[in-house]
Amino acid sequence: MRTKKPKAAEPSLRDKLSQNFLRAFEADFASYGAEVIEKLRESHPDRYAEVAVKLIASAQPPAGLFDKAQSFEDIGAGLLKSVGLSDPTPEQIEAAITENDRFVTALQLIAFSTDAKANSNGDAAPAA
Repeated sequence: MRTKKPKAAEPSLRDKLSQNFLRAFEADFASYGAEVIEKLRESHPDRYAEVAVKLIASAQPPAGLFDKAQSFEDIGAGLLKSVGLSDPTPEQIEAAITENDRFVTALQLIAFSTDAKANSNGDAAPAA
């Protein structure tokens, strides 16, 4: 089944489903949240920990760290602030920029190797 590609201004189907689910989840949590969390923690501590890890990992960086970034130095400082370093030095910012560059390069290699495998199997490369 093919879905219609959303226009740039309208949310994707994924975004719409996420928003609807989160609204329903929020309403359910308002009614039963603390009680359900307590039961989960007591009966399935492994699942409780898993939920906590997923929620923490999905949290976005604090607003404002990257919104107004106009240089790599701003991005490096924002990365460090997102992990709790409130007043990074120029040396720390430079190190963060270097590590971010390495991370981006690693992601590009993953993307390239995925494209190369798809092409070597006769499959078309994913559209950019």
